[in-house]
Amino acid sequence: MSWQLRGIDLEFCNCDPGCGCNFRGFPSSPEGNCEAFLCHVVEEGHDGDVDLSGTTIAWALWWPGAIHDKGGRGHSYIDCATDAQFDALSRIVRGEAGYEYFEIFNSTLVEPTAVERTTVDVVLDGKRSNFAVGGVGQALMEPLRNPVTREENDVRIVKPGGFIWKDGEIAQSSSLRVDLPEMSFDVSGRHAVFARFEWSEG
Repeated sequence: MSWQLRGIDLEFCNCDPGCGCNFRGFPSSPEGNCEAFLCHVVEEGHDGDVDLSGTTIAWALWWPGAIHDKGGRGHSYIDCATDAQFDALSRIVRGEAGYEYFEIFNSTLVEPTAVERTTVDVVLDGKRSNFAVGGVGQALMEPLRNPVTREENDVRIVKPGGFIWKDGEIAQSSSLRVDLPEMSFDVSGRHAVFARFEWSEG
């Protein structure tokens, strides 16, 4: 069954702004590992005849080192209106419906990501966007600034072959917090991205 998702990606992790994983595949975090909280706001989408427009996926992720060294944990949260939407997005986010982003990430986890249905609160405002999942965590984005003049520092990363996003506006977190039994982190001033995504399979 073919599926397609298009929308806005909010990405936060504990790397320095820019994220070393985008360049050499290894985290540039002071902790030496990868801790991330992602949000995918689906503006348009479908899985076969199931309309997925207006849904949201949040994904908390943790790895003990570089992502490709595996041993990670994942917990996803889906905000949707119907059981059919939840079933479709659960298959997609677990990597069961194809597409390299979800297949690769799940292959690096100790077990396929847990998935729950809940409310994801999102505010879209470019590099000032934020999102939260009640009882789980929140991520607040702010622009990078010149340390002398305090003017906004406009930085973009273009990755034509990127499977999450291909053109990302780089920002930083004013807060990145997740508190779950399988992972817990609370940092600020780290990597953040505002980008568009378009994924499809089949």
